[in-house]
Amino acid sequence: MIAPAGLVGRQAPTFDVVPPLPDVRTAEEAIELAEAAEIRLLPWQAEQVRRILGQREDQEWAATRHGLSVPRQSGKGVVLEVVTLAKAVLLRERVLWTAHEVRTMQESFTRFRAILDSTPALSVLVESVRTANGQERVVFTNGAEVKFSARSKSATRGLGFRTIICDEAQELEYLTLGAMMPTLSGQGDARTQLILAGTPPYSAKGEVFTDTRAAAYSGGDERLSWSEWSCDLDDRLDDRAVWAKCNPSLGTVIREDKIRDELAALHAQPLIFRRERLGEWGRAGDAALALDEAQWSSGAKPRKDWPGRESRYTFRHGPCRFVAVDSTFNAEMTVMVEAVPLEGDRVGLAVLDAAPGLEWVAPKFGKLRESTALIQAAFDPFRVGDLTPDLRVAGLRDSEKRKRIVPMTSRDLTLACEALVRAVREGRVLHDDPRLDAAAACATRSTFDDGKGWKFVGREGGDVTVLIAGALALRAMSSHPGRYTTRGAVVAF
Repeated sequence: MIAPAGLVGRQAPTFDVVPPLPDVRTAEEAIELAEAAEIRLLPWQAEQVRRILGQREDQEWAATRHGLSVPRQSGKGVVLEVVTLAKAVLLRERVLWTAHEVRTMQESFTRFRAILDSTPALSVLVESVRTANGQERVVFTNGAEVKFSARSKSATRGLGFRTIICDEAQELEYLTLGAMMPTLSGQGDARTQLILAGTPPYSAKGEVFTDTRAAAYSGGDERLSWSEWSCDLDDRLDDRAVWAKCNPSLGTVIREDKIRDELAALHAQPLIFRRERLGEWGRAGDAALALDEAQWSSGAKPRKDWPGRESRYTFRHGPCRFVAVDSTFNAEMTVMVEAVPLEGDRVGLAVLDAAPGLEWVAPKFGKLRESTALIQAAFDPFRVGDLTPDLRVAGLRDSEKRKRIVPMTSRDLTLACEALVRAVREGRVLHDDPRLDAAAACATRSTFDDGKGWKFVGREGGDVTVLIAGALALRAMSSHPGRYTTRGAVVAF
């Protein structure tokens, strides 16, 4: 449906990085091929085709990685369809088109088939079509192939493609990308390309897309192309000029009155409107924050206003306490944070102490043990060293049934950070310490070198140790949920 005359979307990205494109002949042929298939590209879509298919003078791709971030329903799928069509028909390539959800993948497959079926000059080039669930593909008479697949860590292992398209890139994680990339690396001297298309990720999701954008802002990668349509932090939600700036297909594919309806429906959740319709990423050039900013802010409450302590977490008529420590490099500053189980399935994060070095940690735990029915001490030995001997000297000892010293593994650290992200997003975390606020305001995700996990890191050198300690304490608490028995409220360890 064509929108009525009026407000027209801006065709140029609000931010982009484009390598030199001395040869766009293949791109122009692709645009002509699209026209023959009665695909009418908007100017911004045609330009994206040029940026993806543009070549250097040596006929290598000008961009081996291309990222496209544009609000939903703008027509990014049309760009991907034209590029895929050109790579199959003109270049005889094998293309892997992936999506996060099976439904999205199947819709893309159906649209691509419709283009071929409705164009006689293209339909005769099709040798076979597989439609079985999980085997969707089109094989061409020239040897090209387009395979459609929902992403997983094993779905593409052992397969050889020259181009990988990642639709819904806001959901793409490094573990999944790592499983796909060898299919490009194994192509020898053949030119290969990775295409990412999506919308701004929520919180810690979409680390690949977020890091690609950050690399574009940082500069220095001559083979990276990036285009985005996004609003600024101070842009008004109801500003029609902002709508046009962020939605290149406004006035053609997207109608202005539909955006008004979206804004009215999401008036209670303006951040969703900003991200979904205005393409907001947050602070320009920064990686997405790991924690939901709005939900974190809503959890700021003075300790006196917190709900009562959850009665399930008691032992011999005293409170069970879950305390963790973390430190900066060389233990220049060490922090101790407690996760307090609260009524209503909430948890409070309380900073108990902070000081240089590690010598004070075990004695501090010893004093806490003297006044506490049961305490768990959690830490990551890789980050602070093995505190077990010192904690035992301080009086913390595991029994046959109850564990008081809890060394965490790298996997535990990842699960701890993920649990805190989820708890904040669900509005279950309360806090009242400015050090926690400062850490939350700069915490982003950093993937481990082996790609098998992640942790909080501070943007621009920000200190997030207090947040990691809180996450580890929450992990200790969540790993041993309280329960009721016929003898009253107890917690089992």
